[in-house]
Amino acid sequence: MNGLTRKHAALGGAAALVVGVTLILIPGGSPASRQAPSANAAAAVADGTASAPSTSTGSPSPALVPSVPQATVSPVPLSSGKTAAPPAAPITTLPPPVPASSAAPPQPGTSRPAVPASTPSPKQSAHPPVHTTTPPPVKPPTSAPPAGCASGTGWTGGATLPIPGAEHTSCWAVTTEASTDDPARGGSQDIGHLADGSWAEYPMVDFGTGQSQFLARVASGAVAGISGKVQIHLDSLTNAPVSVFEIANTGGWQTWQTVQMNMNRTTGVHNVYLSFDSGQPQPFVSLHWFSFGN
Repeated sequence: MNGLTRKHAALGGAAALVVGVTLILIPGGSPASRQAPSANAAAAVADGTASAPSTSTGSPSPALVPSVPQATVSPVPLSSGKTAAPPAAPITTLPPPVPASSAAPPQPGTSRPAVPASTPSPKQSAHPPVHTTTPPPVKPPTSAPPAGCASGTGWTGGATLPIPGAEHTSCWAVTTEASTDDPARGGSQDIGHLADGSWAEYPMVDFGTGQSQFLARVASGAVAGISGKVQIHLDSLTNAPVSVFEIANTGGWQTWQTVQMNMNRTTGVHNVYLSFDSGQPQPFVSLHWFSFGN
């Protein structure tokens, strides 16, 4: 062949061999020269010791320098054929700082002593309860009793005569006032505007051979719905009453009526007590006189 034909054959007959990641150009013009190099030549090229072959003109052909493989992290094949992600780097957790005032942390294998929980303060209501007390019943002061209570002269006659209401001795919450009733029977005064808790004592009343009725001259100007009881006790205010009657408004505090009630037959001399009971603070009765009979 002439020179042009040999040059074309040399360029066209060059064979390429890829070993790993390195590409080597091997010249050759004949079919035999396009065959793969031997295992020894491939190994020499792989470890970088093979020299570049010369061309037909005597000058070495250029060869690709083997590249340095970069360090990579290859995925780990799993038995199932799937590829797992590379393991993550371990994370180191630092223990929390220990305050200077606290005790040293417990050693491994020991338990930290329990810290008692603080007791919450009781929840206060927005509307605290209101404590109320019922005041005791108020009685008139004993240091200044109503007029006549401590200085009554007392009755010295018999039980069958009209006994003036103002002729008492001891008493409680009783006042006297001028009376428009007949002064020949009971005098010119009455004990008026008597209310719940009032009482008066009449000592040494002589019942003689026996009396079985009680009579009283009373009046009331109490408001509607207010009424009360007049009770007669013998010898003690705490003894059960021997006679009782009820009284309500009679038309005015000087509008008098005579009330007559039965009682057990009583003989001899006794201290008589009149008590007034209504359960309400309003006055309900005035009394001019009272007596006993058959």
